[in-house]
Amino acid sequence: MEPDYFAKKRRELGMDRADVLGVVQTTLDGGYPGLARARQLHQGTLRIVTPNASVASELRMRQLELLEVCGLVETRVAISIQSL
Repeated sequence: MEPDYFAKKRRELGMDRADVLGVVQTTLDGGYPGLARARQLHQGTLRIVTPNASVASELRMRQLELLEVCGLVETRVAISIQSL
């Protein structure tokens, strides 16, 4: 059995999404502490919520930078305004 067999299967099954969400949340906490939450990563869409309209606008402008920092390629970002 290959040493990275389980890591490969984990990626194939999408079980690494929690790890990716953790990286995204850490990045968000660095720039917007307590103002944005990485809610979901499903079928290539990252969902982020914030209660603040100005933070939502800034996240929309900086979404490519966020995806690049987190290592997410071919991922869409959906930002909504709602309570955390």
